Amino acid sequence: MPERRFLIASSFARLIRKERGVVDRIVEGYFPARSDRDHFVSIEPGHSYLVLAASGTDGAKDEERTEVPRSQAEALLAVCTGKVGFECTRVRLATDQDAVLERYIAPGVLDLVRIDFPDARAAAAFSSPAWFGDDVSEDPAYERAALAGLGIPDRDEAAVSNPALEQLLDLLENGVGACQFGSLSFDRAAESSRNEAPPEGGRRSASPENARLDSVAAGLAEALDLGGPDQPNEPDSNRIVPLERAEARGRR
Repeated sequence: MPERRFLIASSFARLIRKERGVVDRIVEGYFPARSDRDHFVSIEPGHSYLVLAASGTDGAKDEERTEVPRSQAEALLAVCTGKVGFECTRVRLATDQDAVLERYIAPGVLDLVRIDFPDARAAAAFSSPAWFGDDVSEDPAYERAALAGLGIPDRDEAAVSNPALEQLLDLLENGVGACQFGSLSFDRAAESSRNEAPPEGGRRSASPENARLDSVAAGLAEALDLGGPDQPNEPDSNRIVPLERAEARGRR
């Protein structure tokens, strides 16, 4: 599926994340690159995959995903040549297209907006909103395999202007940027949670969605060695182990 990628100012990314929250936290480890394909392991909330991404005829990469046990994914992660960790925030654009804000945490900090398209014609016809930064769709340095192997490229901070900020605020305040989860939008679910009367005793029980995000947040923090709590040694299929611990396990 063709995609386009754009840089975004860190201040805009922070505003979007504050308003829309984080829906996914992912760690990917890449094996030595080949000119025609990428081969990597992906550890996601509740799932682990071995992925083969081959270049298609229209320049897009066709992915073949095979789910693997968490223990196997951790062992594979230990022998990868490069790793990335990122958080995803979904936002619907004014054109009714879904975009994903990807906040890279490792190997460095980077904010990108990614949009997937059904075909190359739709990708070419897309006109980016004012709050997007430079189009880096054709720059191989911003592909995940390159970020994992070579690190974050040197770049200037994306420009911030008042018209761009006003356009983004309109998108967020008017509710256009809310992605749908079933019959209840992310915004409406959050508002419902805020307005819900607390149970007796003054403590409000966490919603399943918030509980899931909290659990995944702790997992990624540990996976990227960002100061998350230590975990017990027994296997846990929903836990992402620290990268250095996975590497040590692979050496044993």
